[in-house]
Amino acid sequence: MLVLNREEFMDSDFQAALSARVVEAQSTARVPSLTVGVGARGVQLAAASVGYADVENSIPATGESSYRIGSITKTFTAALALLLVERGELILDSPVGRYLPGTPFSHLPVRMLLSHSSGLQREAPSDMWQSMHGPSRTELRDMFERTELVGAPGERWHYSNLGYAVLGQIIEEVTSQPCDALITETLLNPLGLNQTSWAPPPNAVVGYRLDPHIDAVHREPVMDQAAIGVGGQMWSTSGDLLRWGHVLGGGDATVLPLTVVKKMHTLQVMVDTVGWTRGWGLGLILERRHDRIAAGHTGAMPGFQSALMLDRATELTVVVLSNATRGIRAADLALEILEMAAAVQQPTPVLPWSPAPPCPEHIQPILGSWWSEADEVVFRWERDGLYASLLSDPVAGGTHFVEEGPGRFRAVEGRLQGELLEVDRKPSGIEMRWATYPLTRTPR
Repeated sequence: MLVLNREEFMDSDFQAALSARVVEAQSTARVPSLTVGVGARGVQLAAASVGYADVENSIPATGESSYRIGSITKTFTAALALLLVERGELILDSPVGRYLPGTPFSHLPVRMLLSHSSGLQREAPSDMWQSMHGPSRTELRDMFERTELVGAPGERWHYSNLGYAVLGQIIEEVTSQPCDALITETLLNPLGLNQTSWAPPPNAVVGYRLDPHIDAVHREPVMDQAAIGVGGQMWSTSGDLLRWGHVLGGGDATVLPLTVVKKMHTLQVMVDTVGWTRGWGLGLILERRHDRIAAGHTGAMPGFQSALMLDRATELTVVVLSNATRGIRAADLALEILEMAAAVQQPTPVLPWSPAPPCPEHIQPILGSWWSEADEVVFRWERDGLYASLLSDPVAGGTHFVEEGPGRFRAVEGRLQGELLEVDRKPSGIEMRWATYPLTRTPR
């Protein structure tokens, strides 16, 4: 879907509406500062900041201010893990014991660590939340012996920062490199995310705790998560996160292949088991709002709340950053603004038709109507290959195939994805089977 370009956005009422909503949200929540960015295809279209990045020194927050992003860090760790899966260095459904032998949770699949369905307890058994310093690698490994399973693997969703700490150690074992350094090398540097870091930068925003009884704030200490940091250590700006949201939506296949993006957006476990409005993919929250699915992640650290939400259908991303421990529901605000931005989009333009490239001769006899179980299936040739659709449901019943070899076509997207279409050429004519079901030219 085509979205407004930067000039059209700025000339519209959207910027004014966004600024007004951000001021209202900051005032209602009583947070020291609030920064919101809206982008499409990696480009910032509108932004608003209000309040102070440093209250004591009266330094205003801007779009260049660097906030602690907390668990949005997990999206980078998940993306790196799935890149290693893509390269064959990590097996998604292998047990943890394959990479960290001897741990008491060796039987848990790597996949469940990514989707928070492993049953591991939420936090590492440490005093990190008192000392404000995470364990070293050696200390973390020792803590593994004292961890508990609070649910059966795959039984339910249970958020686990410990699970991502384990994932970081697995990545280290597989690559012989620290996970944070590998994220910088593999994702941050190639994408030019120069304002995203593992330590507070010079323009770091100060984190605060709201006083419950008076209009005052108190500085929060800066926690160093150390070996657990692959789940929440990062700092970033709204601009960098808008770019990252674009990549998470499939906007840069040179860095994050579409196969990885698809895995991240594929539902693994339902969080909201009553209304089915929230699920979890491999490293991403999947939030259903009306007829759309938004994806992203939230972050919470002492002194900070954040959210990154994106809509692949509209190619829009919204980032919300605040410097208060509590007080604002960042994800809800991000989803609200995502809907605001979608409402000002232009209609999808109608493009002029032009013929597709010539259909290969060996494909031509396949085209047209076939029948299977009293359903009519129409095969057609388009610019990017062979397609099939159910005549009774051409949208939901659509399928895209790729040719694997003579007489073999794999369904790569849509109905019966993954199944094989086999084409046999016999003297009596062509015979076809899809997922072993025979296809005939007339109803039978």
